Amino acid sequence: MTDAPTAVSMVGIPWIDDGIRKLRAHGGHYGDPQGGKPLTWMINSKQKTKNRQAVCPRSRTAPPGMRKAGRTYCDEYPFASTYQGGTKLPASQRESTWVSPNENNTQGARITNWRRPTHVMDKDPFYVIA
Repeated sequence: MTDAPTAVSMVGIPWIDDGIRKLRAHGGHYGDPQGGKPLTWMINSKQKTKNRQAVCPRSRTAPPGMRKAGRTYCDEYPFASTYQGGTKLPASQRESTWVSPNENNTQGARITNWRRPTHVMDKDPFYVIA
């Protein structure tokens, strides 16, 4: 367990970074290191799948404009792998956006490369820099 909340950066991942910042501009404060409540990491893979399906169901396909732009992956925030993921928070505290496969992969790699060396475990608090 970490002693104090750590942070993972989404800066430079354009649509993911932008979606988080827009949510925060409209009052979404979970995971915001500038005075928000931290997110809480969750290792339950079955619940993670349920969280993702609640906001980005497989039946939901990218609108034509997003497909044309190559943004075919639904990305959710808070992350599905948090206790705040899925529909745990009111709609005003969460968002989903269409991102490219590259952005989705970059985000996954950043999270993995942050989590491992900082030893983030189940129920550890953290922030997201965007």
